[in-house]
Amino acid sequence: MFKSLAFAAVSLLVLSCAGLVVAQNYADNPRASGTAERTVTPEARAEAKRLYKEGVKYGLAGLFPQAVQVLQRSVKLDPANADAHFALGHAYFDLKQYRNAIESLKMAVALDPKDSEARDRLGLARAMLWEEDNAKLSAQRQRTAPKPQPVSEQVSMTAKVPAPAPAKTPDKAPEKVAEKAPEKPPEKVTEQAVELPYDVNAAANELPLTKIYRVGPNDVLDIRINDSAAQSTLFTITASGLLEHPMLSEPLAAGGLTTDEISSRLESEIKRRALMENPKVSIGVRDYASHTILVSGLVKDSGTKILRREAIPLYVVVADAQPLPEAARVTVLRNETNQTFDVELAEANEMNLLVRPGDVITLHPNVTQFLYIGGEVKAPGEKTYRRGLTLTQAIIAAGGVTPKAKEARLGRDDGNGFLVVTRYKLKEIESGKAQDPAVKPGDRITIKE
Repeated sequence: MFKSLAFAAVSLLVLSCAGLVVAQNYADNPRASGTAERTVTPEARAEAKRLYKEGVKYGLAGLFPQAVQVLQRSVKLDPANADAHFALGHAYFDLKQYRNAIESLKMAVALDPKDSEARDRLGLARAMLWEEDNAKLSAQRQRTAPKPQPVSEQVSMTAKVPAPAPAKTPDKAPEKVAEKAPEKPPEKVTEQAVELPYDVNAAANELPLTKIYRVGPNDVLDIRINDSAAQSTLFTITASGLLEHPMLSEPLAAGGLTTDEISSRLESEIKRRALMENPKVSIGVRDYASHTILVSGLVKDSGTKILRREAIPLYVVVADAQPLPEAARVTVLRNETNQTFDVELAEANEMNLLVRPGDVITLHPNVTQFLYIGGEVKAPGEKTYRRGLTLTQAIIAAGGVTPKAKEARLGRDDGNGFLVVTRYKLKEIESGKAQDPAVKPGDRITIKE
């Protein structure tokens, strides 16, 4: 899973710094535990294979937490599936959970000793864990050193390890971290959380998301300086969100920034280093790669899709995927908040819901729902519900009322298992003095004398 051409280059870069770690003995073979030798039924093996394929799809879409959840179930059902162990280890690696990655990849190597890619990925995971532990140890030593360090240096050395802000400048520490830590977008982190809250009901705040794009890992930028007629130069944002450019003294944390913001920072850095007097930087996105969604279900064109904005309306996504005739509703699983939104395709207002990177969109057939009506009606019983059905229409569907009917009692579950009953005078509804109430799926309607 997630096997890419860039893997070899990344491996050479990291393994050159930690070659001794990569060559670590594989003596701690997980096969010794006997887990992989457990008897597996054909049904369990088939389900494990299905889950493996599903986990691969999540991983290719960049939805690594979902991939881990699915692949964990796969290896539990069939511990002898080397591919599933490799895929699980790769998903852990992409989440930077290197210890878990090592355990899964060790099992993959034990089950298939000839898998050179699994061995390479295992060595890379060990190297990354070594670097991570080394960085933490260096940061810990720096914090406990008797000689005080300037605030900027302390922040730079401890950026990867959470640490309390220096006591002397508590109000300035977050600002310093934003400027120095390459792992986080600078300066605007707090403001973005305030300006663009993750709330589907705040439509006014969401609208700008359809007009902007914040670059992310693997996006390819076209950067031109001063001479617009010159041949464009392409730069790829790294997996950690950094932009490496020869005019920068150090990589720029570009992840989460717009192209205009990156242009401004690059111009400021060129001026600061006195490389040009009046630099003019123009940046465009040549290849979009970081903003992915997954579309599945009753559509002709399913799979991973790339967004070119921070968000786009749901109806655009559905139209692009070409829904099948039997599709009636769509669910949107929001990756960041794990919220699920259920939307009817026929409801134009609901289809304006904004889809964001990492969301999973699934189209489903219509689900038949019911309500129940009894008492003084000619055809009591279970009735099919449709959106917009009113009390009067439900009574007509039950054959109408008998001459004795005077009152309707509508019982509805309050969400806690208790039935809340509302009474309506039929004559008042018929004369227009009272509103004809809308009914909902599961309502119990009793017509009384």
